[in-house]
Amino acid sequence: MLKGLGKAALNRIVHISDLHLRHHLPGAASIPTRLSREMPELFAQAIERIAALSPDLLVLTGDLLDYPLDALADVETQSQARLDLALIADLLDELTCPLAVVYGNHDHPALFHEFFGHLPADRIAAGHRVVSFLDDEGEGNVPLRTGSERRRFTDVLADEASPPQIHVQHYVVWPERNEGYPHTYGDGAEMRDAIIAGGVVRLVLSGHYHRGVAPLFDKGVTFVTVPAFCEFPHPFWVYDLSAGGVHYSEHVLAR
Repeated sequence: MLKGLGKAALNRIVHISDLHLRHHLPGAASIPTRLSREMPELFAQAIERIAALSPDLLVLTGDLLDYPLDALADVETQSQARLDLALIADLLDELTCPLAVVYGNHDHPALFHEFFGHLPADRIAAGHRVVSFLDDEGEGNVPLRTGSERRRFTDVLADEASPPQIHVQHYVVWPERNEGYPHTYGDGAEMRDAIIAGGVVRLVLSGHYHRGVAPLFDKGVTFVTVPAFCEFPHPFWVYDLSAGGVHYSEHVLAR
């Protein structure tokens, strides 16, 4: 059980991440376990399953595409990526619940904004304030929260009148997961301390670290890193919130 979510009214959150989808984009992911070309079919199956769960919110924490990062400026590649993003957007349109979607380090930020920039980055959903952050990697691929996103982070934590908050981002806030590659924010420990000290955040949702991290309850805040959907057994997680806390369950499309 994930405790500490108070008496908020949001009943069900579905959390999925790291599709690394390629359909119109040519080729496949550089890491073979990332089944990019199977994602259109599998994501469609997941959306059907998710719709049957009647969620109050769907959270998609980045790496929607497996965009060839050496072709960010290539016009033809951008056109192919638009078709793939349209595929994802059309599938998401089948859901009637609100969406919180962020980009990851394998997405094209400008193209992401074309398709998902209309989604509110700060919204109220059934008693919770859902705050989405669009962050990037810095030197050495270390994730950073800077500029306007850092200012928003500071401001929402200082809002004592805020409903209980849910923070959404691609990268890992806590616990630290930097073995082999920097998955956690460069100042992740400081971010964790600020979140806890603020007293308004109840749930922190991340992707990026493909193995995932079991929900960690830390001084009133639950930090969650969902495993990558693009890898077997193609998981997504569900959080059922109630007055007594949150029940977490894993759903998979095992084949």
